[in-house]
Amino acid sequence: MIIDTHCHLDQLVSDVPYLQVDPNNFYITMGTSSDNWAQVIKLSLRYQNVIPAIGLHPWFVDNAYELQLKQLDHILKTTHVSVLGEVGLDFSAPYIANKTQQTSAFEQQLSLAHFHHLPLSLHVYKAHNAMLSLLKHYSVTGVIHGLGTSVQVAKQYLDLGFKFGVNGVVVKDNARRYHELVKTFGADSIVLETDYPNILLPNHAQPSLIDIYTVVTKIAELTGLLESEVIRITNRNASSLFNLRNRFEPII
Repeated sequence: MIIDTHCHLDQLVSDVPYLQVDPNNFYITMGTSSDNWAQVIKLSLRYQNVIPAIGLHPWFVDNAYELQLKQLDHILKTTHVSVLGEVGLDFSAPYIANKTQQTSAFEQQLSLAHFHHLPLSLHVYKAHNAMLSLLKHYSVTGVIHGLGTSVQVAKQYLDLGFKFGVNGVVVKDNARRYHELVKTFGADSIVLETDYPNILLPNHAQPSLIDIYTVVTKIAELTGLLESEVIRITNRNASSLFNLRNRFEPII
């Protein structure tokens, strides 16, 4: 059994009854705006091994973000949601224009995470200084999804109680930062993710949820651990961060 801590299962099929996932694995599937929150929750209600995360992703912050955040708060008060995500900051060229709105929306979601006692799945790109500054003011924890940064920056997140998500990028030969982070901090600092369908492995025609097994193999190579140990440790990390112990007690 493997816990995939970050995927987008609503993009896998258009008709929920025909969703095909491994019944032996668990999947934390992301909601990124009010357009797909209902679908994510619907998936989690139908499949016991699908865990819902909802939030307002920085790419989808617009002039209506305050209304979406009110809707988000209402859902969190009335529905069982396990994770606040995917949320964060993205100050890259296509999104820097709404930096102020992004920051406001993210800070409000940090408050929601604190109030509702929810862990976070965080997207951060070209915004580490702002992200770290905000996180230090809130009693929250979670995962930095797909973190590819320096050892020095990564350590600041780890010191705040966060783990970092490792996906198929680690398989690429030129992913030196990913490799360095895994070698430096080891499996104790890692959770597994596919980010399906956004990551395509080298020499693969299309992304797949089973790509997570290739990620496990690469992490084992980088850390010198057995693949079974990589799975055990990363499952333990994910279970602890996302309060999942009662779902699969035997892995702890």
